[in-house]
Amino acid sequence: MIIQRGNLPNKSWQVILNPNAGSGKGRRDKDKIKSVLDHSGLLYNLYESEFEGHTVELSKELAINGATHFIVAGGDGTLNEAVNGIFSGKNNQCTDIVIGMIPVGTGNDWIRTFGIPDDYHSAMDIILKNHTVVQDVGWIEWQHQKTNFSRYFVNIAGFGFDAMVALRANKLKNQGLSGLRVYLESFVWSYFNFKPAEAIVLIDHKQVKVNLFSISIGIGKFNGGGMMQVPDANPFNGHFHVTVIRNLSIWGILTNFRKLYDGRFVQDYRVSTHVGEKVSLTAMQILSGEADGESIGTSCNFKLQIIPHQLRVIYGEDRFRMLE
Repeated sequence: MIIQRGNLPNKSWQVILNPNAGSGKGRRDKDKIKSVLDHSGLLYNLYESEFEGHTVELSKELAINGATHFIVAGGDGTLNEAVNGIFSGKNNQCTDIVIGMIPVGTGNDWIRTFGIPDDYHSAMDIILKNHTVVQDVGWIEWQHQKTNFSRYFVNIAGFGFDAMVALRANKLKNQGLSGLRVYLESFVWSYFNFKPAEAIVLIDHKQVKVNLFSISIGIGKFNGGGMMQVPDANPFNGHFHVTVIRNLSIWGILTNFRKLYDGRFVQDYRVSTHVGEKVSLTAMQILSGEADGESIGTSCNFKLQIIPHQLRVIYGEDRFRMLE
């Protein structure tokens, strides 16, 4: 674990605001966010993403031109796009990159692990303290219709039921819904539309054959708006923590639903947990995938690998518990 504490460097910060984050909250709160930035004393340039994937383009161009200090004003998906753009622009040489977060999203799950308050002024106070730590990053590869795809992620990747929930949630958010209602409605809708798949999961050299309901591959602990899907995940230990859920009945879901929020659901006999550096998922039918809450498409095979100690991020000291 690589930690730094100290004063802010005399750098210009590149702020990327997603107006669509939080079902349009970014757009509604633009003036508030700009006021917080103006009163912070930081030197900054403000950029607004205009369409899905635009944050990837913006952050890539900025990284190519030498930018090293970023503030993401958005949600988990915006952070994911920023990281993918930066890593692409820097050819994975990201040791000089620093990212801070002003949470604007619906789920805001990454900040739960790193102790960033869900408040603009408090989040800026955290950035000004400039306490940083280097976290692990995940890499996913898959193929769809003979085309190869890849993506980085910084929190959790999910496949099967989880990914269907994410896809449905993103559709509801695009319709203007927000908050816990998005995830509850997505959860219920997905249950009645998802079919478990026979699958083989290879975690390093351990093979797990399963009638797969869901698999979560975590760097951080939380997804789905506060569900602790990977309760033992540690973003600094150079390993994925993997939660495999076998086929569940509606009664199994209902009895475990509250336990999703404190991690106790992993005690269910239909759930197993694993640790590894590489994960391969091969299913007998097409599965949906998601990374940091963003749908990434479908495939019968996904391959994931951990990249240890790759991204320096600003964390919230008062609420951050991973360092204890």
